[in-house]
Amino acid sequence: MNTKQLQYFLATAEQGSITSAARELDVAQPAISLQLANLEHELKIKLFERDFRGVELTEAGRCFEQHARIILSQINAAKADLTGSKQECKGKVVVGISQTSCNVLSVELLTELEHRFANIELSFKIGPSHSVEQWLIDEQIDIALSFNPAALSAAPRSIPLIRENLYLYISNHPKNPAYSELALYGSIPFKDLQHYDIFMPETQEAMHQLLSNQAKKSGIKLKPKSAFGQLMTTLHYVSQGFGLVVLPSSGAFHLETSNQIRAINIVQPSLQRDVFLQIAEKKCQNAAVNAVYELIREVTANMHAQQLWRGNLLDKKYFRPERLQLEA
Repeated sequence: MNTKQLQYFLATAEQGSITSAARELDVAQPAISLQLANLEHELKIKLFERDFRGVELTEAGRCFEQHARIILSQINAAKADLTGSKQECKGKVVVGISQTSCNVLSVELLTELEHRFANIELSFKIGPSHSVEQWLIDEQIDIALSFNPAALSAAPRSIPLIRENLYLYISNHPKNPAYSELALYGSIPFKDLQHYDIFMPETQEAMHQLLSNQAKKSGIKLKPKSAFGQLMTTLHYVSQGFGLVVLPSSGAFHLETSNQIRAINIVQPSLQRDVFLQIAEKKCQNAAVNAVYELIREVTANMHAQQLWRGNLLDKKYFRPERLQLEA
């Protein structure tokens, strides 16, 4: 077993395809196939199930994946200790982020960063989606979490992170008589939202545009109420039983877990939006920025696995299917 085999194995596991792994590593496909075959022969276990769609880790392969990451991490750490790291992970990193995404990521992200990279100072610049996009263009931030699909072509290091589900949130004890029946619903057709006053952000915001566009497609007109400046203020108002709001679980999970509010599924159609992660072009080679970028990917997968950020995880690098299957 050697580091090349481990690198090829992990790349194939992440990409779900030997062809994609070869493209990612800029290596000939037969070379990867040979190294994987040698690795399976040495371990005397089958690491991948192969079919016309690509490859998928076996149960043994998923177990070995965890060991492979640890082994490579220890090897890289040993090299850094012996030769000295060319790019020490230190400095300040600024992340532009929405209030909802910050709510679900900030605590675990800061905690993990403190344990792993004590010399990195992390700062959040929180604002509406259109502001975050402009901050990245103006180089006011190093990393952005955006809802704009154009982000994938606008920056060299951009990936779709998660397709988050959107819900209608209501207090468990609504004080408005118009919400009494609604409090019993488990789901609600999108068209029925036209009968209720719903807190909505300013018109430039991605959430406002998503809801307005879907209302237009459905042939209805929503009754928006101006949201308060801060998300937490709006959520407090909702939790007290005086309003409704549409949000992803990332923005409200802390109130859900404490049973202050609950989520009603929106159906016909269900609502989702994509979150994209991107690095500013001039910071792609910055070690500290790349460390935070990878940590955001990992923490997102953790929050998704715990069902605190619900939806489809689009970035599979740190995906843990065995935990989701257990909860299911």
